[in-house]
Amino acid sequence: MANSLPKYYTKTLENGLQIVAIPMKNDSNVVSTDIFYKVGSRDEKMGKSGIAHMLEHLNFKSTKNLKSGEFDEIVKGFGGVNNASTSFDFTHYYIKSASKNMDKSLSLFADLMENLTLKDEEFQPERNVVAEERRWRTDNSPMGYLQFRLFNNAYIYHPYHWTPIGFMSDIKNWSINDIKDFHSTYYQPKNAIIVVAGDIDKDKIFASSEKYFKDIKNKKEIISDIHTVEPKQDGAKKVTVLKDSAVEMIAITYHIPNFEHEDQVALSALSEFFSSGKSSILQKRLVDEKRLVNSVYAYNLELKDPGLFIFMAVANEGIKAKDIEKEILAIIDEIKKGKITKSDIEKIKINTKADFIFSLESSSSVASLYGSYFVRDNIKPLFNYEEKVDKLTKKDLIEVANKYFTKNNSTTVILKQEKQ
Repeated sequence: MANSLPKYYTKTLENGLQIVAIPMKNDSNVVSTDIFYKVGSRDEKMGKSGIAHMLEHLNFKSTKNLKSGEFDEIVKGFGGVNNASTSFDFTHYYIKSASKNMDKSLSLFADLMENLTLKDEEFQPERNVVAEERRWRTDNSPMGYLQFRLFNNAYIYHPYHWTPIGFMSDIKNWSINDIKDFHSTYYQPKNAIIVVAGDIDKDKIFASSEKYFKDIKNKKEIISDIHTVEPKQDGAKKVTVLKDSAVEMIAITYHIPNFEHEDQVALSALSEFFSSGKSSILQKRLVDEKRLVNSVYAYNLELKDPGLFIFMAVANEGIKAKDIEKEILAIIDEIKKGKITKSDIEKIKINTKADFIFSLESSSSVASLYGSYFVRDNIKPLFNYEEKVDKLTKKDLIEVANKYFTKNNSTTVILKQEKQ
């Protein structure tokens, strides 16, 4: 069975740095130069949450060769675009540019890895920026707050208990030494992967990567085996969160296995069925017919450790979250009982594959996609994906829905206005 994925080439340097080259001969003259570090909020300790994300902010400050802010200026200067993100499982940096600037992009990333200065006078104001981001996106945003409280309640033991932004009291209490220690542990060649995708020759990618990274030394052992396993949930959890919000909101979530598990393909097909596009069942029922919600989605969150299948909805004014919950549970129940047609299954397959193939159009989404599997040490699920979607049956979807969408495996968080 052929798949639509572009061919990749990989090579590992003596210092452990992995290079992944994905030449896409598409005459676009565009390349995405990415670096992934195998560190995210799951590698943090309780009391030091949010450090991975803080370091992402500090990574664009001064190095031995660059003044603070100079990185961005150089990238802008050659017409590139750069950004970064921190997730539960990894940290990702990229520069999208004309192909001829890949070499320059790699030299910048090498400088950040080896020569970041991490000065306290740069750290202190940036800490305030991160605290402000936490206020803006989490504390003062009802939707952001609901998501944060969802993870706090769905995970009790595992570090997924907090989202990558971290807890405010931790943000206020990090020291520059915490950050330096985190950087010297996780930002080492053996913990990083370079992924370059786009209109460029693989040998150029390998040659440039080697030139800038081969002499960077590893500094220390990485002891980051997370032994904490979230225990099997022993009963339904229901939480009410009071927040200044004009409307009620609800999240219903179920524990699912990690990204490598064979049930993932059926789970992602179910998320497609529930909420992809205007004709999806949640959209039709809750938005168009019953007018209960302003927005609703279902999302299959695939993580390195067991993840979550999340339903989230924002009520229309005057509608109770409890009524939305009833409707969502009724829809889930229909699936569990097999109320899903042959044409539904065909449509899911076509849409799931179309979404997947569409994500392979641009160099930056290809680099992101490949990187997200390489950084979690298993590229296989990505390469088996299309074939497995093809083989999906109605029985698979019903079985998976019955296996995971059970009451005792659920955490429901309702956000509503405190009664004055």
